[in-house]
Amino acid sequence: MKLHFIPVKYKKEVVLPQELIKKLPKKIVLFTTIQYHNQIDEWKKVLEKKGKQVHMFKPKHAVADGHLLGCGIEKWDVDADAFLYVGDGLFHPKALVINNELPVYCYDPKREHFEIMKDADIELAKKKQKAAMSTFLMKQKIGVLITTKYGQQRLQMSMQLKEKYPDKDFYFLLFDTLDWNSLEDFPFLECFINTMCPRIGLDDTNKLSKPVLDIGELGFEW
Repeated sequence: MKLHFIPVKYKKEVVLPQELIKKLPKKIVLFTTIQYHNQIDEWKKVLEKKGKQVHMFKPKHAVADGHLLGCGIEKWDVDADAFLYVGDGLFHPKALVINNELPVYCYDPKREHFEIMKDADIELAKKKQKAAMSTFLMKQKIGVLITTKYGQQRLQMSMQLKEKYPDKDFYFLLFDTLDWNSLEDFPFLECFINTMCPRIGLDDTNKLSKPVLDIGELGFEW
């Protein structure tokens, strides 16, 4: 199936409030989502005029510098004091917390509200992943979650698990959209490896009683 992605632009002008700019540290990394991205250069100019040093980076699956996806969980090794995320919702900026220690300032232009993200839920998810790793190393029968979705399908990567861990029994479960309830049909599986969106292993572990480990945690590159 051929796909054509059409980015939708937010037409209302987004003005960063002075109160937010004053509270930002000097060195920041700026990100936003695609619908606001046409305004990011203007925000950068405004911030720099106020004495801020602004960095922008392109995550591996994004289309431009400063464009943040929910799966953009890279670690950014940069001389900065904080992230600034401009956009609605908290799903996207949570991606910045997963592998980085910098605080994340979030400004929602629709609600005209800003806050520093609290990462207690991410810390809990990280602890669950550590526990999942321990379970994986100790157990024998492992379920591997694979999707047919474009951009998330990692079937060949999944097959490499058998080579890397020949002592384990892998059961490959193929979905279009993951149905968590259907995993209960495999009670003999002791642990699951997620090869789909990397956020599944962090955000959705409460939907299953068995541990879920991201394949990236096993040395594979997403």
